Amino acid sequence: MKIAIDIQTTLGKPTGFGFYVSNLVEALKKRTGQDLELALIKPSTEEDFSTPQRFVWDQFTFPKKAKATNADILHQPCFSAPLNYKKPIVVTIHDIISLLFPETIPFASRMFYSKWMPFSYRKAKKIITISESTKRDIIRVLGIDEKKITVIPLAYDKKFETKISKEKIDQVKAKYGLSKEYLLHIGTLEPRKNLDFLIDVFADVIEEDQNSNLGLVITGKKGWYYEGLFKKVKSLSLEKRVIFTGYIDEKDKAAIYQGAKIFTFPSVYEGFGLPPLEAMASGIPVISSDTSSMPEVIGEAGILLSPHDRSGWVKAIRELKTNENLYKKLVEKNKEQVKKFDWDITAQKTIEVYRQVLDKK
Repeated sequence: MKIAIDIQTTLGKPTGFGFYVSNLVEALKKRTGQDLELALIKPSTEEDFSTPQRFVWDQFTFPKKAKATNADILHQPCFSAPLNYKKPIVVTIHDIISLLFPETIPFASRMFYSKWMPFSYRKAKKIITISESTKRDIIRVLGIDEKKITVIPLAYDKKFETKISKEKIDQVKAKYGLSKEYLLHIGTLEPRKNLDFLIDVFADVIEEDQNSNLGLVITGKKGWYYEGLFKKVKSLSLEKRVIFTGYIDEKDKAAIYQGAKIFTFPSVYEGFGLPPLEAMASGIPVISSDTSSMPEVIGEAGILLSPHDRSGWVKAIRELKTNENLYKKLVEKNKEQVKKFDWDITAQKTIEVYRQVLDKK
């Protein structure tokens, strides 16, 4: 069977979508042969797509290129399903944030993500989603038949488990101007990440310990509300303590994780939540929100709290900073939890979905 896969999201400066596609493709390549062939479809540019460009690519250019390969199945791993494509389509739905939290997306994008994309999903023969939480949301909000949906969790890059030398970590920290000890958040700067809340929590943490050299490092591409975060940091006089690195080189990410004291992730909603998994693989304790898919990803290996419980977050950070036994206990639990997530398993389950589609055909 020949599968045409859209790999546009792996180009330029990849975010979570791009990491999913690149890791899935690499794992699928290991299984190519008599029963599996891949046609990897990409545009001529590496620039990020605007919403209109995304629409044209999804609906016209990508399916045209896929048709030319004579693939048996088209797999759209991130965005909308092409409505006029004649052969079977598999779609991966990562989340339905645009429907659950439309106010967190600019109006123009909202029309595409909350109207067009959900409409297009009905064209798919099979739907892959990345957590049980997202599956429940898809069934409840979109009314899609449960039998069409298969849950296949994401995984992490094994490089995060490789111990990095102190010298290398110090070099990367110097490159980005990071403090000696820091809380870390990785993810695009957008409202659902709840970064206003995290900055308030950090301000409370350091208020009672003025001699602390603790910093807060927030990495990721600028979303559409980042200016408000910068103003908030300035109003709290935290410019020297809260560091926005912008988009970080992928080769530096493992060192930034391993250089952190605690990984903090107060997101109000995640389809899966890859950064906390990467942090756990890196040997860093995680404090996360207890919403959506986060309990599935983190299990008992981290501290799960309401993304609105400011005092609870302050207390948890202070305890992890001072309680060495608790810190070591969570690091040990990380090792067991991450074993549940593996790209080879993700790839094998994805192939099983392809086979189901062709059997039905």
